[in-house]
Amino acid sequence: MKTDPYHDKDSITELLKQYNNLRNGQTSIFFDEEAFEKIIDYFDEQEDLSKALEAAETAIEYYPYSGSLLIKKADLLLATRKYKEALDILEKAELFDATDINLYILKTDAYLAMDMQEKAVEVLEQAIHSFEGEEKIELLFELADVYDDYEEFDKVFDCLKVVLEEDSTNEEALYKICFWTDFTGRNEESIRLHLKIIDEHPYSELAWFNLAAAYQGLKLYEKAIDAYLYAIVIDEKFDYAYRNIGDAYIRLRKYKEAIEALEKVLELSKPEEVIYEAIGHCYDRLKNYAQARFHYRKALHLNPEDSKLHYKIACTYYNEGQWTSAVKQLDSALKIQRLQPEYNLLMESVSCN
Repeated sequence: MKTDPYHDKDSITELLKQYNNLRNGQTSIFFDEEAFEKIIDYFDEQEDLSKALEAAETAIEYYPYSGSLLIKKADLLLATRKYKEALDILEKAELFDATDINLYILKTDAYLAMDMQEKAVEVLEQAIHSFEGEEKIELLFELADVYDDYEEFDKVFDCLKVVLEEDSTNEEALYKICFWTDFTGRNEESIRLHLKIIDEHPYSELAWFNLAAAYQGLKLYEKAIDAYLYAIVIDEKFDYAYRNIGDAYIRLRKYKEAIEALEKVLELSKPEEVIYEAIGHCYDRLKNYAQARFHYRKALHLNPEDSKLHYKIACTYYNEGQWTSAVKQLDSALKIQRLQPEYNLLMESVSCN
């Protein structure tokens, strides 16, 4: 049986040869839409946009009613910043195939490039009602990105909320809504949303984490800790849960418990200045100044230019009456940040001793 060369994944060279013959009028070989799409994609991947666009135009001569080929041409026009021309092509493509999600994403890109945010939002909001499942969710994420770019942050939260109402286990939405809950302060809404998700999916560690973070945003630290602990039961290596538990315990002035949680973070993830500093702070509050210094120095090793850490070490020496050591650390802090009032006040106090 005769095989078409352009259906063989290793035959792009032969396909290009046949295409060039077609362009030169030297062959009568039949090219289907898929063959043209491969040629267009090849030139696009080679970043030869002029040849890709030429291939798209040739393809459309043979298949003038192909929505997919028109969409490919519009995509290339966008890449060459011909936004109005791309929109005209997309309007034509919509007449032949209004079910291709790329049509609406490219329209959105064109309007955004022309700084026409309202039109971009209008396109997406109308399209969302025409799709279901994964395609609807993809459009909701696109809309969220538009709102983010134009700093309409409450609407970003709204989009993510709708995504989770459509698919309560969507990991991308669960990760993102945690940030936007904190950013917009819509903690009560987040609590209601995640309680509902947990009711349906009690083993979703992300839902438990987001619930805890919302409680923490309302300063309900005991409730937050309980929810974080559920997340950890489900995923014992959930380092961000331990991190936030540590913060919650610090807020409750339960420093020993905070140290335990923060040391778990160090076991599960790479060393971070902020974690060592937080542990040092806990020991400081417990008046264990040697351990406080040990952890402040660990943090300082990761960020030698942090004058605040030198100052905190100096404070531990000051609290122990070790004036010479305190002065040495304050000198280091003042070399980095000479005009910091706190450092100068402590230096004056040490000098009086």
